[in-house]
Amino acid sequence: MSKSFIAVSNAILAIVLVCAPAKAAPAGAASSPLGFVVGVENSNVAGGASMGGATIYDGDRLRTQEHETMRVRIGGGQILLRQNTAADVHALPNGFSASLASGTVVASSAAGQTFQIVADGVTIRPANAQAASGQIAMIGAKELVLTGIHGTLEVNMGGELKTVEAGSSYRLEVESEESGPDGQVPVGAARKHRHYLLYVVPTVAVVASLVIWRALVSPCLP
Repeated sequence: MSKSFIAVSNAILAIVLVCAPAKAAPAGAASSPLGFVVGVENSNVAGGASMGGATIYDGDRLRTQEHETMRVRIGGGQILLRQNTAADVHALPNGFSASLASGTVVASSAAGQTFQIVADGVTIRPANAQAASGQIAMIGAKELVLTGIHGTLEVNMGGELKTVEAGSSYRLEVESEESGPDGQVPVGAARKHRHYLLYVVPTVAVVASLVIWRALVSPCLP
């Protein structure tokens, strides 16, 4: 099966999940709902069956297993968790925040709203009030891949700011300033300071993410 066919199939699936209805929040909930699960798909299930409707609250941990993807709607924004992903979600005054513990997420916000993804000391958010979307993949303990899908993203790396435009992708490596030539931190050395190395990723690597963005802006969304 070709990569292009798989990408198109994923885009169609994403549109179907985005259009899925939500269940009402449970009566007597301890706090206001943050959002709801639009759908969870398991690629090992015949027909790619999906389910959704669960209510999400501030502080919940979202988790997917192997072969699973989960799409969550939070206000006017969305977050897609790819397989083997874990993230803690929290409310922001005009959006949501997600702390990525492992795996890959695709986050999007509508105009006038925002999102914030925190991964290994790096914070990614829209650079302005325009609609934006991006993918953040935690490749290893000290390596991320950031992809701009729509709009402009602002990346804060320990106080150093970088903007990522749609269609561009960067590999980010985290290093300790006290690391020796072999990359190891000497025994007893402080671990407070880090610096970040950015490398451009070839454009072809972001094509699948651009397909996902097209699904996120499906006309079925209000």
